[in-house]
Amino acid sequence: MKLLTIVVPCYQSAAYLSRTVESLLKGGEALDILLVDDGSTDETGAIADGYAEKYPRMVRVIHKANGGHGSGLNCGIETAQGIYFKVVDSDDRLDEAGLKALLELLGKHAEPGNQADLVIHDYCYDRWDQHAVFSISYHRVMPEGRLFRWDDCRRFTAANQFIIHCMVYRTALLREHGYRLPEHTFYEDNLYTYQPLPWTEKLLYLHKTVYGYNIGREDQSINEKNLIRRLGQLNNMITQMATSWHLADLEKGSKRRRGYMVHNVTGQIWSLSALHFIADTPESLQMNREMWNAIRSFDEPLYRAIYYSPVGITTHLPGRLGRWILVGCYRIGHKLMHF
Repeated sequence: MKLLTIVVPCYQSAAYLSRTVESLLKGGEALDILLVDDGSTDETGAIADGYAEKYPRMVRVIHKANGGHGSGLNCGIETAQGIYFKVVDSDDRLDEAGLKALLELLGKHAEPGNQADLVIHDYCYDRWDQHAVFSISYHRVMPEGRLFRWDDCRRFTAANQFIIHCMVYRTALLREHGYRLPEHTFYEDNLYTYQPLPWTEKLLYLHKTVYGYNIGREDQSINEKNLIRRLGQLNNMITQMATSWHLADLEKGSKRRRGYMVHNVTGQIWSLSALHFIADTPESLQMNREMWNAIRSFDEPLYRAIYYSPVGITTHLPGRLGRWILVGCYRIGHKLMHF
């Protein structure tokens, strides 16, 4: 069995796929690199096949009809050969030293009974002309190099929220719960970073930059104009995220995990509300109202925990001035993060 499956969902990725795969190959044969060609019409499929032919012990390719990023992840979960499971987008990279350190750590926790449910590592933001323009580390929050529990963590801040690029799940964990993501939509990665967390008990942390997350391309889904254009899809995903778990369910487990999850979903709602107000259309304002109504209908205690939190309150400050303050803070935050 392989140590780590890395699934790379690919769609129209010919311009940058080779750069990504070359960075993964440096991990050696402990890796199961799965390139999922999601119905591309450019040279993506041919490039992927070329790597599978050249590196048959490391690279596999699946060609499938277009189903979106979530469909690629579902395909990866179903067919992964690794003990652990990681997602790498087709325009990103892994750092060679960080990848080797990650594999070394996972190798120490490959035996049943000694495996982690969730592994977190540091990551950085890249631009096409410059690597590591901004880095995110969790060393002030998590103990390093040993298995630990959620309650061993210190308090998470806004800078310590997880994104898909810093996470490695135990493959069997996702399969045991029949985990699947929505298809034919954008922004489903918000669900991937949130919904499985109550299933995780044993954690590992690697204080090394492993992932280079490329930002700055005009066609990226996180570009503000694309966020606005696909606001309905983002709204649906964040609403699904917020209505995944009742507050009472979260309170049955770790207090620290419960606090992290409530804080995390509140932050996502904060960002989404800012985008609702940036769009400033009747439709976007209606989305905002319906989002809050959906959360309240799902779970009144969760709604109150989010709505009346210090961060949540800033999403519904009165009048146009209140919206202006929220949008201004949102844009300042993005500028500080080099988006």
